[in-house]
Amino acid sequence: MSSERVILVTGANKGIGFELVKKLVGSKDTVVLACRDLNRGQEALKQLGNQMNVHLIQLDTSSPQSIQEATEQIKKKFGHLDVLVNNAGIAKHEKSLQAATEIFGTNYHGIKKVNQHFLPLMNKNGRIVNVSSEVGAWTLDQCSDELKQKLLHPNLTEAELDKIVESFFHAIENHTEAENGFPAESPFLIYGMSKTALNMYTRIHPAGYESMIAVCPGYCATDLNNHTGGRTASVGADSVLFVVNDKSVENGKFYQDGKLKPWSYPCDTDLTKLLDSNKQKQK
Repeated sequence: MSSERVILVTGANKGIGFELVKKLVGSKDTVVLACRDLNRGQEALKQLGNQMNVHLIQLDTSSPQSIQEATEQIKKKFGHLDVLVNNAGIAKHEKSLQAATEIFGTNYHGIKKVNQHFLPLMNKNGRIVNVSSEVGAWTLDQCSDELKQKLLHPNLTEAELDKIVESFFHAIENHTEAENGFPAESPFLIYGMSKTALNMYTRIHPAGYESMIAVCPGYCATDLNNHTGGRTASVGADSVLFVVNDKSVENGKFYQDGKLKPWSYPCDTDLTKLLDSNKQKQK
């Protein structure tokens, strides 16, 4: 993609988002570091050496008001966006309706709202990058065949996807996950389904989104997993940077480490051990 772009990265004051901003600092691009807490954002700017091409804005992706205010700031200051990186995300291992509401509020519904607000500002040749996870592909693989067929249907609509998400919420509330085709025994069920939903949203990329791509940074050591990941946040940021910059990536596809990935495939990791490791870290 061309140089001198305006690139906005959400959740960018730490972890993968911060490492991505660090990698973009040396370019000719204007980088917008977006985060919920302005104080933490200021600390991030200091760590970056207060670079002239990095700008800070407050953006809570779970708050419609915050999204609207951030959109207005970007419009006033820059007039447009070339790349939007939806990096902000949360994870919880508890299985409750409240947890589902919070996780989907950021990982799925929040990203959709951010995209809807910023779409009018996107350059015609701009790109939206949804930072997702291979856990979404693992979770989809564990769904029932019927549910998997619905989610992977070539003509799936955004409205139909939202109905499936709604049915997941009902299943969580009524403890009927298995009966509705969801992998009830998965230790990362809610987080995994939020990423499955994000992946499918990317796959169908609703009308108006010229370029939307999902990317997995890999299991990185960040606050999201209590720093139990097997790779650094910097390495994960490289995976994201590839789809930010590479001209050959395909629209509506899923990438990791510069390679095209399927939407659904079996997990090659013992998720229970990962969960136990996370719990030990919390003690």
